[in-house]
Amino acid sequence: MRFLILLCVSLLLINGEITSGQTSETTMSISDPCYNYSTLDEYWRDIRQSSYNYYSHDDTQVEWSGWYRLYLNGESAQMSEWCVSNMRCGGYTALYLNDSHPSLEDGEVTREVLGSYMWSSQCEDYRSTSIQVKACPGAYYVYKLVKPDMSIYMPSYCAVVFSNISSDPCYNYESLDRPWRANNESGDSICDDSFSWNGWYRLFYYGMNIQMSETCISSFSCNTYYNLWLNGPHPQIEDGVVTREVCVGSYWSSCCYYKSKPIRVKACPGNYYVYELVKPQIGCSGYCTDVSTISQVVSTLSPNIITGSNITFNYDPCNNYNTLDNYWRSTRNYWYWYGYINGHDDTLIEWDGWYRLFINESNAQMPEWFFYYMSCGGYSALWLSGSHPRLEDGVVSREIYGSRYDQGSRYRSEPIQVKACPGDYYVYKFTRPTVSIPAPVYCAVPSPTPSVDPCYNYTSLNDTWRATDNYYYNNYYYYGMCDYNVEWNGWYRMFYNGQNAQMPESFVNQGMCGTYDPLWLNGPHPQLEDGVVTRQVCLSWTGNCEYTSHPIRVKACPGNYYVYEFVKPMFCSAYCVEASNQSIPSVSTPSETIPSIEYITPPITTTAVPVDPCYNYYVLDDPWRATSNQHSSQIMCDTGVSWSGWYRLYIQGQSVQMPDTCVEEYSCGTHAPLWLNGGHPTVEDGVVTRDVCGHWNNDCCHFQSNPIKVKACPGDYYVYEFVSPVACSLAYCADARNMNTTSTTVTPETTTETTSETTMIVNRNPCSELSCSEDERCGMKNGVYGCLCENDHHRREHHDSFDFSESCESSSGSMSLSRCQLFEAGFPVDVLHLNDPSCRGTVRNGRVEFYFDNDEHLCGTNLVANGTHFIYSNFILGAPRSEGLISRKKILKLSFSCVYPQTQTLSMNVEINPLESILHKTLPAGEGRYQVRMIPYEDDEFTRPFTGRVDAELDQKMNVEVRVEGVDSRQFALVMDTCWATPVNDPDYSLRWDLIVRECPNPNDDTVELLQNGVSTSSRFSFRMFIFTANSTKLYLHCAVHLCLMSSNRCSLDCNSGQQWRERRSLDFHDSASISLGPLTLSEGNTDKWVPEQVKVSEASSLCASLMLLLVPLMSVLTLF
Repeated sequence: MRFLILLCVSLLLINGEITSGQTSETTMSISDPCYNYSTLDEYWRDIRQSSYNYYSHDDTQVEWSGWYRLYLNGESAQMSEWCVSNMRCGGYTALYLNDSHPSLEDGEVTREVLGSYMWSSQCEDYRSTSIQVKACPGAYYVYKLVKPDMSIYMPSYCAVVFSNISSDPCYNYESLDRPWRANNESGDSICDDSFSWNGWYRLFYYGMNIQMSETCISSFSCNTYYNLWLNGPHPQIEDGVVTREVCVGSYWSSCCYYKSKPIRVKACPGNYYVYELVKPQIGCSGYCTDVSTISQVVSTLSPNIITGSNITFNYDPCNNYNTLDNYWRSTRNYWYWYGYINGHDDTLIEWDGWYRLFINESNAQMPEWFFYYMSCGGYSALWLSGSHPRLEDGVVSREIYGSRYDQGSRYRSEPIQVKACPGDYYVYKFTRPTVSIPAPVYCAVPSPTPSVDPCYNYTSLNDTWRATDNYYYNNYYYYGMCDYNVEWNGWYRMFYNGQNAQMPESFVNQGMCGTYDPLWLNGPHPQLEDGVVTRQVCLSWTGNCEYTSHPIRVKACPGNYYVYEFVKPMFCSAYCVEASNQSIPSVSTPSETIPSIEYITPPITTTAVPVDPCYNYYVLDDPWRATSNQHSSQIMCDTGVSWSGWYRLYIQGQSVQMPDTCVEEYSCGTHAPLWLNGGHPTVEDGVVTRDVCGHWNNDCCHFQSNPIKVKACPGDYYVYEFVSPVACSLAYCADARNMNTTSTTVTPETTTETTSETTMIVNRNPCSELSCSEDERCGMKNGVYGCLCENDHHRREHHDSFDFSESCESSSGSMSLSRCQLFEAGFPVDVLHLNDPSCRGTVRNGRVEFYFDNDEHLCGTNLVANGTHFIYSNFILGAPRSEGLISRKKILKLSFSCVYPQTQTLSMNVEINPLESILHKTLPAGEGRYQVRMIPYEDDEFTRPFTGRVDAELDQKMNVEVRVEGVDSRQFALVMDTCWATPVNDPDYSLRWDLIVRECPNPNDDTVELLQNGVSTSSRFSFRMFIFTANSTKLYLHCAVHLCLMSSNRCSLDCNSGQQWRERRSLDFHDSASISLGPLTLSEGNTDKWVPEQVKVSEASSLCASLMLLLVPLMSVLTLF
């Protein structure tokens, strides 16, 4: 098995000079400029560049000489014949031809050059020096460019690319049926620079032919601000593809005051036209169609018309649907608000059958409402008019409306069918929306089913500034608070000064709730039996719901409180809390006595939590929390802690609980210690809610902090769902009075010492042996202690993925994974190993690391060669402990590979010393890396590589070594297939001289000596210095090499035996990694007389060597059940 890497090493061998942006090409003819020109490839000359980019160039500073051919990013280009408003082309004054290009038969012609100043919308601001132009075979032009008129400020020659047409655009176009583009339409401002233009388009008007307008149109027509029309007639069929200037409609009483980018047009059989539309650069502009040109489509076929059918399809769309997962359909995008449409249009999709909606692989559904400036990736957002059906309703029809700005029912589209499916999702039979609606898109809203009950899994929101009676000036913020800047995530419960609270359900005056634009619910809160519901959120200025923000989900919970799934609003606004309803009655346990303090929320007894916190908690072992820690010099504050989930208290490894009686001030490392007001529950009570008090100013309950949930667990311990306290300096206490103690009595004697020890049973902290990192916290998961992920720092986005890092070096590899993610997925470190069970992971900085190599740690690694790559593969296996005859616990299998491609193309430039300039690349996970160098040596023993500038005389012996580094030298050998020279920096250039052919010296060059090839990781050859005689001053060397698996015994070829076999290798992998080298310089003492004197020797100091990195990612994750 052999592996091919194509290494193209370019060595500049003779003195020469490169002018910035210009490279000379050797051609066959001396006199014809079509074959004797310099190439000019500078991307900033493009007329389609943004007018705000690249304006520092000045062609009066260039020493122009001879003829030039234009390119843009390697693609053949030509000078612009058209003026474009605000065109720069890299400078301040854009230069273009004042006439069309010549034809082949015209020969060399002279063309006038005009200039348009960048800040001017007008053309012909300047007249520059004329130039010569010639059309050449192969459909390109050459120009004899000269220094522009010095009186013009920073002029620059413009270029434009018109892509080659591989197929007839009359039969290869995209249909664009957008009646709203017609010149009799108005009212909207749709901008064509928001769409993604690519290729040719045929225009329709409700299925009929229509064409672009050729006459001036008044502003604001065609549903845009600046309308675009053709400045010239449409072509005839015999004209083929033509280019037309595009004008901006009437502006300042001028019909062509602004000019947009030119487009190509073609007339087609059947009386229609196709247009190569491009993104315009003039403000909010759009292409216009002319209703006076409407014609019926000429049909060459008469389709059969089916008037009816008795066929009944017997399948359930709940089990036969297409998946539609487009993140841009989400109503939670904000493109529209910032003026971005993003160019999507569902009228261009061929809809077929039923669809189920997802957003980033999460279940979604169509919205049943709209809100102000809803986008969904298009211009018009389509939403469902009416509620979704229930399971028993079967297939129903629903109206579809499209919103625009604050008008929810601005448009009405075609109805669609909807069905509710088992599993709490819906399917939709989407059809093509009404084409008169501008760029409509079906919207989707995320609707994941909560994995746990949000009534018991929420974040407390206790911001007093949200009160409906709090004016925004009271916050000392000129613009008030802004929930748009909050990263909302999940469900929230509202409090006000520690009391249970809820959102207002009616109009809130502007400027209240600590913000300029307060948000309130447009509808009543749900009942317990309603479950999770969606409610509209309003912002109003006059008492009505003039503006709507993103809807939110709401749920009523046992205990007479609500939870809300808040999302980022559309505006700088804030969610309100009802200040007039601060004492919401709550359910209390009969045995409790409620203190007569009006703003305390009584205890609430709740139902069992779906996930038992007795076996899923964090360990909180802070000795400073002890009630015995009094008058500490360091004052702690729990408001700065990011509380999340349930906690079990320890003091120095011993299990403790919160105090449930008053604690002295200045205890627990804080000013006002927090204690549990109401007593601990019993195991039978389940999860209960308890008030939390802070002792201050001789008042045991001076501070009424946010309530917390508590549960008694088997084993005589408690867990607490801590939340942020209401103020500083408050901190939760740990009761040191209930700590288990160990007593030791020592009785001294004269001859022996006997120690009698009485020890009580203690609960030691199991976290002390885990050494969790700073991104982890110790806790219990499913009854097992381990390191959990800290505050979602390493939470997995998907249940079947892990945060992994993979590195490949030569014939070894390593992989590391997040320990906390593995533990939370049910796989502790001690159950994980590689293919070889003896190869287990090592924990370092919170990550589990695995390693294999081809020496002493093979670990079951498999080496495979498939003809295009060689692959080292292994996997990580995790099988949780189980007892009994069978187990249904899931098994983890993480497969990973180090893949090395056998093909590589590397082109090298000429200015860097490779021993001093080493290419460094950051390796993504799962990529193999090795290096290939090419180095010239001064001596035949290959001990002295050239240093600094290389002086080589004609016929001087040149020794070259090509070697590979970073692969296993026991398994691979480097083979040189072909080496050749060209007079230009192009390995595919037609003029070339072979040095090595099919792994052997060229029989036509007896100076080439093959020293070694295919026997190790380095190959060597020599040749004698030469130059090309076709008026060339440069020489470039190229080599194609490959890696060969030595076990195949086919790496070395006997060049004297006449063997000429080698299998063909794939060359479809190319890597952009490269490092520059050279030049080698022809010694002036041996220069022939014909070498032009004006050619200067480059003084750049460097060595001829190359380094390349080969990178290929491969990572797979498999979970077996």
